[in-house]
Amino acid sequence: MTKARVAVVTGASSGIGRAVVTNLAGAGTRVVAAGRRAEALAELATYGAIVPFAAEMTRPGHTEELLGTAEREWGPATIAVLAAGQGLPGTVLGSDPARWRELLEVNYFAVLDQLRVCGARFREQAEADGGGQARDIVVIGSTVGRQVSAANPVYGSTKFAVHSLVEALRQEVCEFGIRVTLVEPGFVRSGFQQTAGYDQEWFESVADQYGPLLVPEDVATVVDFVVTRPNHVHLDDIRLRPTRQKV
Repeated sequence: MTKARVAVVTGASSGIGRAVVTNLAGAGTRVVAAGRRAEALAELATYGAIVPFAAEMTRPGHTEELLGTAEREWGPATIAVLAAGQGLPGTVLGSDPARWRELLEVNYFAVLDQLRVCGARFREQAEADGGGQARDIVVIGSTVGRQVSAANPVYGSTKFAVHSLVEALRQEVCEFGIRVTLVEPGFVRSGFQQTAGYDQEWFESVADQYGPLLVPEDVATVVDFVVTRPNHVHLDDIRLRPTRQKV
């Protein structure tokens, strides 16, 4: 009987991260679900072997504690899905500069730390067992980190930066059998835009033009497909859009 894998997932309170947690747990994976909202995380326990981990991801030591929680509960994690992040509406001239630093802390520096810690831990494990176990780091990016958008460039710039880090880490650790994957969704109806303060009338006009939009479960299905490939197969960069979305 194949031993169940252990996963850590950030951004699990809502949206794509939450869908990834429930999808993985439904397939038998044991999951530590990380996010800021303890109540929302506690509700996930009904979906399977899920342990909530409520904390600010920008806090020093966050990722080490997250992996440590997984190991205490079930053993070393072999899947890390980095789905946490925040948005920022506006152009270079029109966005709120008071929010720039926080955006960088959450979308870039925290993710960089997660990549560093998960990559190092997975490499140590692979060196110890010869790399026979599948290990996956999956990062939720965005098509706006691939296609420059004058309408949303500050948020987009953080995704461009993270995309480059993902590819760099992939090259660094692939020889150890570690798969580092970028998933780039287009427009997803998830509550992300509303939380970040995007104009809802604008978003509904996007939905009218490009819909039906993606939903979080569409992205979670892709993540599940990536991490269940045979060890020698790596889908390293996947873009998915609503069929009618042009860019």
